[in-house]
Amino acid sequence: MFISGRSLSSSKIWITRQMRDKYKKKAVAHNYRSRSVYKLIELDQKYKLLNPGNVVIDCGAAPGGWSQYISQKVFLDITKEEKNSSTIADDNDGDDNLIVADRKEEQEQKGLVIAIDLLSILPIHGVNFIQGDFTHASIQKKLQDLLKGRKADIVVSDMAPNFSGQHLADHVKSMDLCEAALSLSDQILKSEGSFLCKFLMGGTEEEFKKRLQERFKQVRYEKPDASRPKSTEGYYMCLGYKNNIEP
Repeated sequence: MFISGRSLSSSKIWITRQMRDKYKKKAVAHNYRSRSVYKLIELDQKYKLLNPGNVVIDCGAAPGGWSQYISQKVFLDITKEEKNSSTIADDNDGDDNLIVADRKEEQEQKGLVIAIDLLSILPIHGVNFIQGDFTHASIQKKLQDLLKGRKADIVVSDMAPNFSGQHLADHVKSMDLCEAALSLSDQILKSEGSFLCKFLMGGTEEEFKKRLQERFKQVRYEKPDASRPKSTEGYYMCLGYKNNIEP
């Protein structure tokens, strides 16, 4: 196979960038499946999005980095006070351990994480995975079956289109994905719920932002530190779903 000098040069640049990428290194060190998880971590720390017992829908989940972190927060996030109480106890050591175990079990029974993607992902603790296009009725039926009448606390979308190299076309496709994720949220998000979606900047995102402002009390633009500086991606962080408008 013939590989041009330009291709080799591009590959070397990509490899060098990956080796120098602190978020890539952190992802490997912490056993996360993608560097993009640190975008979610930053936003979660800023807005306190994820809590034990939440119902969370992760759209475009592959390879699963976001779902890994979401699962940790929904099912395994025990406060420092609880951990300390279980380590400093004397005669009641066993009782405290049982309390912590009971709280974990309660979180697992109450919390629900559903990941959806066209691509398959390896299993993740506590995460229910649906493979398919979430805009299709059959996939939405599977989602509703898992929800069992419950509403979501949070819908997140880190989806991106298959890049064509034509920025305007990619931007339009990106906004289509955002619209689809918002439409899904209108069906399943509870009152005061949160919505987070990624988009590629290109002009029409302002119109989309206006629709978000009709539905949410707060809509903020974010570009997390883990987003590459040259990337045109951004995020809309939406808080306080009004739940009083027609989809």
